[in-house]
Amino acid sequence: MVYDEASLFCCKGGHKLRRGFVYVICHPYFDNFIITMIFLNSVLLACYNYSDRENETEWNKIIENIGVIFTITFTIECFIKVIAMGFIAHRNSYMRDYFNCLDFLVVLIGIVEFIPFLPGADLKALRTLRVLRPLKSINAFPSMRRLIESLLASLPSLGNAVVFMFFIFILFGILGVQ
Repeated sequence: MVYDEASLFCCKGGHKLRRGFVYVICHPYFDNFIITMIFLNSVLLACYNYSDRENETEWNKIIENIGVIFTITFTIECFIKVIAMGFIAHRNSYMRDYFNCLDFLVVLIGIVEFIPFLPGADLKALRTLRVLRPLKSINAFPSMRRLIESLLASLPSLGNAVVFMFFIFILFGILGVQ
């Protein structure tokens, strides 16, 4: 991957911190670590008792505390990638990739969930959006990414097929009434 000379208009390409972050995100162990964290988070989300909305059980409290570790890990991953790649304005920047935008949304939801005071906001509803975290794995697996891109590219054609099928159902509905 080729990155711009500067990241966030301040970290030049030769800056030690940026070079280190580029090395980290290009290293295969980093991807393996993030995939492992996504997998463990998915397992814990499957073990969570969603009928206990107030986290009164000990099991949900443990999973909630471990969830903080996942949020911190994914936030650090996002921070490292933004410093290494740039945020928006640069070529090959973090937010120029739609799957990284999804990752950023998941990270923001995780951070907002832990803000202790927001006037008039019930942040417990954001807990249900944690189910988006396994979608971070799309970015890690190129074959799954190509599959999702192909599916999204075929949606306009599927829309035409749905309109055609709707027409056929109406036609046979009219014939059935007669």
